[in-house]
Amino acid sequence: MSELRLPLNAYLPTPEQQARIGYLTYRVQQVCMRRYGFRYLPNLSTEQIRTTLATQSEYDSRRYGISDGRVAAVHGYRLSSASAGPAAPQTIGSLTEDQRTVLSGQTADGHRVRAYQHKPVPPGGCAGEAQRVLHPGGEAEAEKGYDLVTRLRRIGFLHSRGDRRIMRVNAAWSACMRRKGLSYPGPDAASTDARWTGRAAGGTPTRTEVKVALADVSCKYATNLLGVNFAVEAESENDLIGKNRHALEAVRVLRDTEAARLPGLMRRYGQRPQRRPGADAGVAGERGGPAGRPRRPRSAA
Repeated sequence: MSELRLPLNAYLPTPEQQARIGYLTYRVQQVCMRRYGFRYLPNLSTEQIRTTLATQSEYDSRRYGISDGRVAAVHGYRLSSASAGPAAPQTIGSLTEDQRTVLSGQTADGHRVRAYQHKPVPPGGCAGEAQRVLHPGGEAEAEKGYDLVTRLRRIGFLHSRGDRRIMRVNAAWSACMRRKGLSYPGPDAASTDARWTGRAAGGTPTRTEVKVALADVSCKYATNLLGVNFAVEAESENDLIGKNRHALEAVRVLRDTEAARLPGLMRRYGQRPQRRPGADAGVAGERGGPAGRPRRPRSAA
């Protein structure tokens, strides 16, 4: 499933572009923070792009439930450890008050900060500067456009759930599972079985969990559940595209404009900033990844 692209994906950045946008957002924030003497996100590297892509690919592969028998044989219904990334994100709470002020451009009580230690602070702080670098046409305009695509994707997904073709293929999947000695009304019931719901990513699944996950994938292929789900959802999305064509074309232009700038931004910001004397004030912590998560184009329903 991770190799398939639904029609509305044509209006969003590719997974690779999304991963680069996320990485560059943090890198521009880091460069900005160093101007004020803060050693911010010291472990940030292009490795984040790889782990972001791995995570997105795994989530995409599970749009209609687990679909990869190789993953099921090793992890059952759990996400693989590779998709979780090398370390937990660095939280905003781990930053000092001064760091949070410069990053956000405002004090804790919401007042705008125009300068820090006699240096001008950009509107919205370093986070605002990063958004303007990545979205020169305006962050709000980008968010509005990508939010439209995300909303339409969710509408298409939910509409497809009530389609009789999907109901029939779910019933066929359930019958296939019964022939294997397993009783579930649909794929969602198998993946949310209380015996393994909430288990940690990367842990060792039980033999029962692996058995059910492998049977689940096998029955999906035997009944073409994945193909039917994809076809019906694509049909719903194409209908929505027809009804929102003008607005979506504007999003596509915005997406293409921003995507064209990414190679240049990677050349400019892709590498770790050079260490400067006195730039280690207010260390944010030596472990962990980016503080918080900037909003990015969403591709899941």
